[in-house]
Amino acid sequence: MFAAQRNQPPATGLSRPVVRFSSAEEAWFWFMRTEKARAERAKAARTSALYDRPCLPDDVYAIVSRLHRANALCDLHLEVMGEYGFLDRPPFPDVNEEAVDWVIWLDAFDVLEPVLLERGIVE
Repeated sequence: MFAAQRNQPPATGLSRPVVRFSSAEEAWFWFMRTEKARAERAKAARTSALYDRPCLPDDVYAIVSRLHRANALCDLHLEVMGEYGFLDRPPFPDVNEEAVDWVIWLDAFDVLEPVLLERGIVE
């Protein structure tokens, strides 16, 4: 069974509460931080977390990929999401160079958030 289908992180043997993300943005930034750690070949220290998340990072990736293949998210959405996800912050609407990115960012998360809500990843 795929992690995206069961929507549960792997069992760790520890009894920690599962805490949903407060927003799609929070889930995205979490996903991007895990991708940066993977790129740096860092090992996740799951035992240090006080709680588990309702999904795996690969689940977020799979959902975004599916939305992209369905043309619900376009290449520009992914470009902006990736750029600011890497920076670990959203675009600033008051900065002229980022105002257009802010609109694209909002549009992307208007598409992503309902799916994450439906999956129980976002509360």
